[in-house]
Amino acid sequence: MIIKSKSIKKKSKKALENTIRYILTKESQKQVGFIMNRYIKGDRNFDKQMQLADKDLLKQEQILEKRIQNMVKQFESNESKRKIERSNANIAYHEIISFHKSDTDKLPKKVLLKIARKYAKERSPNSMIISSMHSDKSHLHIHNVISALEFATGKPVRLTRKEFKDVKIRMEYFQQQELGLEFSKVDHSKKKVQMLQLDIDRELNLRGKRSERQEIQSKLIQVFAKVRTEKVYYRELEKAGLELYSRGGKIVGVQGFNKRYRLKTLGFDPKRISLEKVQENIRLKDLQKLKSNKNQELEQ
Repeated sequence: MIIKSKSIKKKSKKALENTIRYILTKESQKQVGFIMNRYIKGDRNFDKQMQLADKDLLKQEQILEKRIQNMVKQFESNESKRKIERSNANIAYHEIISFHKSDTDKLPKKVLLKIARKYAKERSPNSMIISSMHSDKSHLHIHNVISALEFATGKPVRLTRKEFKDVKIRMEYFQQQELGLEFSKVDHSKKKVQMLQLDIDRELNLRGKRSERQEIQSKLIQVFAKVRTEKVYYRELEKAGLELYSRGGKIVGVQGFNKRYRLKTLGFDPKRISLEKVQENIRLKDLQKLKSNKNQELEQ
């Protein structure tokens, strides 16, 4: 496994919120992932609310936002207990554990959750932590947000380069002894490790912005939530900046910047979208074209 870390500075509070939002709202984890946390008060209640909301996407989005804000406030509250103030202090660390794609079939959710718990214990047993799995890449990876202070004590948690390397070696030993992963083995004594490095660096350098898929899904939620009838007119989606595409004369998805997203995978039934007004506009354009052609003939 590859493990990389990036600090989140105290002076950039938005970066903490953006990172937590990013790891909790990645689309793929909703089906196969998990959210694990330690020392986050009241989070189980949000988890129950999400389950009760079931298919109500608008309600789920509202609950998730409250959940994120609760986590951010608790990290900030814990940071307020810092005993020695520093201008460039870290409020948290964003760390990613990644595995080779060829080991994916050996990494079901329960095994990944076991890895996340083991890492939390080895990395910083007394810190606040949020962990979540992502499967949007060709390989599985676990995101961790770890507080830079121990919970409630104000004591800083900072590993030297050697101490962090020791954590990696212990996790590698755990992987070999208990997980039996063949392709994710890494010799952490080497200066450079190239496997998965580019993808991990890209993930760590995120700016907390929603993915295009998440932006599209959010717009769809807002449009469908406003409409009280079963059908949603095509025009309403266009007003929201959504460009739909069709196959075989039927709407099936939304056109993104570089790729397409099927409505069903976004959680929406394409049958609810009505083309009546679009067809009416097409007929009007055809009539105008016919009239224009007749006028041209008469003039000749």
